[in-house]
Amino acid sequence: MAIVQTIDFFTPIVNDPYSFGQIAAANALSDIYAMGATPKTALNMVCFSPKKFGLEVLRDIIRGGVDKIKEAGVSLLGGHSVEDEEIKYGLAITGIVHPDRVILNEGARSEDVLILTKPLGTGILNTGIKGNMIGKDTIQRLIYVMAYLNKKASEVMLSVRTHAATDVTGFGLAGHLKEMIRENIGVQLFPHKLPYFKEATEMARSGFVPGGLYRNRDFYRGNVVTHEQGFFYDIIFDPQTSGGLLMAIDPEDIRLFEKKAAEVNLEFWVIGKFIDEPKGKILLRDKI
Repeated sequence: MAIVQTIDFFTPIVNDPYSFGQIAAANALSDIYAMGATPKTALNMVCFSPKKFGLEVLRDIIRGGVDKIKEAGVSLLGGHSVEDEEIKYGLAITGIVHPDRVILNEGARSEDVLILTKPLGTGILNTGIKGNMIGKDTIQRLIYVMAYLNKKASEVMLSVRTHAATDVTGFGLAGHLKEMIRENIGVQLFPHKLPYFKEATEMARSGFVPGGLYRNRDFYRGNVVTHEQGFFYDIIFDPQTSGGLLMAIDPEDIRLFEKKAAEVNLEFWVIGKFIDEPKGKILLRDKI
């Protein structure tokens, strides 16, 4: 048995305290799921000012987190709080895994299939929320996706030969793909197969994109080979909150993956494949 540990917390990205708690908890659990491990215990991490916001807001945040912790089958052992006028919430998670079955974020092989389990665009839409540019129905769907646990994705991933995996968060799809390939291998993305919130295209055209998208693009653009300069180029740099799992699956196991995913109603998309050359590069094109 091996122990894996992670910690993650952030400031509110939605207005509803309960939903914020759910999203923060789901996001913290994702690192454990990405390693193929089973989360077992959690500790709350809270920064909050009762005088400024009132204890009812804090109770709703914690209630949202606890509900996700229970859904994951995890035991909450306690936590720590600090008085702070900027709200922050998240979890420290401990999980277990067999030492020989830990899935790292590198190790993909040429011809492996690249799979993603949540749509992109959460960073753009969260920016749209701040600008009051998004309708209630879109916000509810966004919250549902961000609060959705990667538990099923991890279970399906463990049923096939998975050579590498990670969860897509602040570095965007491009940044986390770069972690997977390093300078050892390349990857080809199929831009027109990328899943995304359709409202993200409208926000991007209106200029409502997060600053993190520009920072990611500046940092990782040298690793991307493409003639695309529109929405599909931007979306791969969008910083995600509680994004899906990104997996390198043995191509011979894709049918088994599809079967297992169907059994648990897991939504997923085949968005690319790993290639020998060019090493360290992300090809954003449907054909080499």
